[in-house]
Amino acid sequence: MTPRQRFLAARWGYVAVVLLATLSNLHPSADLTAAGPRLIRAFTPSLGWRDAIDGIRNTVLFAGLGMVWVVTSWSGSVRAEIRRATLVGLALSATVEGLQVFSPVRTASIVDVSTNTLGAFLGSAAVAILIARLVAARGARSYLGVPIAFVAGAYGVGVLCEALTPLFGPDALPWVPGGPAGRLRAALHAAAPLSFDTLPLIDLLLFAPAGFLAVLALRERGSDAGRSWGGVAVAGAGLALVAEMGHGALGFPIWWDAVIVRAIALGLGAWAAQRWLAPVTQALRGGMRAAGALFAYALLLVLWGWRPGVPRLHASDIADQLTIAHLVPLASLAERVDVFSALHVFQQFLLYLPLGMVLAVWPLRRTGAWAHLRPAVWLAAVIELGHLVIADRYFDVTNWLIACAGLGVGWIVVRRSGYAPYGAALEGERAPKPG
Repeated sequence: MTPRQRFLAARWGYVAVVLLATLSNLHPSADLTAAGPRLIRAFTPSLGWRDAIDGIRNTVLFAGLGMVWVVTSWSGSVRAEIRRATLVGLALSATVEGLQVFSPVRTASIVDVSTNTLGAFLGSAAVAILIARLVAARGARSYLGVPIAFVAGAYGVGVLCEALTPLFGPDALPWVPGGPAGRLRAALHAAAPLSFDTLPLIDLLLFAPAGFLAVLALRERGSDAGRSWGGVAVAGAGLALVAEMGHGALGFPIWWDAVIVRAIALGLGAWAAQRWLAPVTQALRGGMRAAGALFAYALLLVLWGWRPGVPRLHASDIADQLTIAHLVPLASLAERVDVFSALHVFQQFLLYLPLGMVLAVWPLRRTGAWAHLRPAVWLAAVIELGHLVIADRYFDVTNWLIACAGLGVGWIVVRRSGYAPYGAALEGERAPKPG
């Protein structure tokens, strides 16, 4: 396939996933008498909690479409591609919602059209800004060949999503009136005292890299590591507290144990960067440094994906996951009305984005099975298949598709920004090398 054909395949592939996710189990009906009231209801929607969650999910889903559209553009005109991506999002959304008017089990809404179109615009604009920033940073000093600020930013926002909606945490409180402020007051009142038995110790390993990467990003921009790590630690502790307040405003008890563990983790990560950055970067250069970073990040993704690491022992529990709901994109999230179901899509994308960016300039091999994004795609597949045998985790093809989207967007934006491979990480090449 030519590059143009691959780009078109990526665009149509994303459109196909959206259609599959939104039109599955449509159960269309030709009853025009019933379709009329549904059409009227589509233009007079009710706005509630479920609509807000759907709006967030729709925005994230169509933001991916906008990103894919811009990174696969062939015209070279970014502004024109942003307009086209927005119009494609509008047309696709209007088509889907129009078909749902003829479904007795689905609800069409002008709000969905609005959030989908907004998502396509925001995604296309965001990736256009990312490409512009990468182009501006080309040639600057870098530890891995791409600016660490983008890697740290993506991972940091992914960690923030975990703090706001942790995978494992306290159960939601009964619904409390009064909006976010009322829920926050109830969450503070329901907060349990500190206990060593409920410390989320796994967060030490998940949050510490955010502090480490933040110091690397500041050091890359010329800040002194000895001074910046303290600021990162303090800022991290403040963000951990603010995120937990946000968790409480969503209707969950305040989890002081998590705030302490995450603040310590961010501080330890920042201190580790200050302590070990110089000797590590002196010892590892070129391909060796890239290979070490890629291997470490792959282990980190395995940790994210396979926590808590307790095996699932019953074959029936494994078989129960091999259903249509787990094999159709987004089907398992469609019936959920919690914020986690919306932010999880964004988080999964962000966690895999840095891996795609680094592989764009340091592929494991130049050719063959270990070239380009193939190893990362296999890694994402293995992690997701592992959910079949890990307690409290559930296999869902959606996770793998989102991971592949993050990998692909990360890889393409770096290449489209004019970066070229420095070498192959597993071939021991050392020149040219990043700073």
